[in-house]
Amino acid sequence: MSCDISRGKNVIECKNGISGLKAIYLANYDDYGYVTESNASGHTLSDLSGLTEVFKYELKNSGNVFSQEGTSSRDNGTTFFTQNLTFILTKLTKEMEFQVKMMAWGRPQIFVESNAGDIFLMGIEHGCEVSTVSAIGGTLDSLNGYTMTAVGTEREPIFYLTTGAVTALKALVSPDNI
Repeated sequence: MSCDISRGKNVIECKNGISGLKAIYLANYDDYGYVTESNASGHTLSDLSGLTEVFKYELKNSGNVFSQEGTSSRDNGTTFFTQNLTFILTKLTKEMEFQVKMMAWGRPQIFVESNAGDIFLMGIEHGCEVSTVSAIGGTLDSLNGYTMTAVGTEREPIFYLTTGAVTALKALVSPDNI
């Protein structure tokens, strides 16, 4: 059967990992023809194909969280994955207001870079729905920025970029920044 489990894990890893998110790269939604693979060696994206530009947003605070939930129904014979990203962009500006609106109006594909150096893609087939809250806090040390939430609902879980795809992604970062 093609959905049989093919590997186990019988070693408790060393405690030398780190967590947290470093940056996100947004691509306007399209069918770019990414080259992906899903087998016992991993769930990977190795070629960005038709993608020509991404917009990088650095994340420099502790309010950024990614989670993914798989939902299966034996009765319906279905499985899907809900990918959730909460991220904070600091400092409200007139230029960022426009970009935030465009994120909400569109359905970007979002590449997420962890502090450990991995990059994965959420919203590969359907893009992500983005919602936002803008805030200026009541004290000098309160948030002045945006708390954003992106949700992708996909038939596959996130795809991790191979080393070559990471290099290609970083070469596509637009020089147009706020």
